[in-house]
Amino acid sequence: MSANGQGEHLSSSLPKITRRQLLAGAGAAAVAGSIGLAQPAAAESTMRGGASALPVPSPIPGGIDAPPVGFIHWFLPGPTDAMTPFLSLPGFGLDVEPSTLTNFKGFTTFAVISGQATGSDGKTYNVEFDVRVMDGEYVAEDGSHQYGTFGFL
Repeated sequence: MSANGQGEHLSSSLPKITRRQLLAGAGAAAVAGSIGLAQPAAAESTMRGGASALPVPSPIPGGIDAPPVGFIHWFLPGPTDAMTPFLSLPGFGLDVEPSTLTNFKGFTTFAVISGQATGSDGKTYNVEFDVRVMDGEYVAEDGSHQYGTFGFL
């Protein structure tokens, strides 16, 4: 979102950082949001150590259509008159669901990280990441009550 909440683009005033710095910052944010939390759930049929995966949670209703990816069950919290600097994604309002799970009771944290990265080809790229971590109880697609930690970048 823009610093002044008016939806203007701030790409010229953003500091330049390397791809390594950007990914390290995103990784640190994800780790900081999950320190001391319960064991993570997995979407695969097995997890490390031979433990079975938790049942899959149900996504929130609604979201955005994002070709070529498809439909994403996701809302961007923030003022509706503000936009992200590069993709110009508008905020959906200050009272929208930050979690991507339905029937969820727990803790959700998110950050939109925007900046510039220099690729191994020497070119500068504008990048934006939506980082979210959710930890709590949810009702899985099979109707069972589960507890897990989820994160995405």
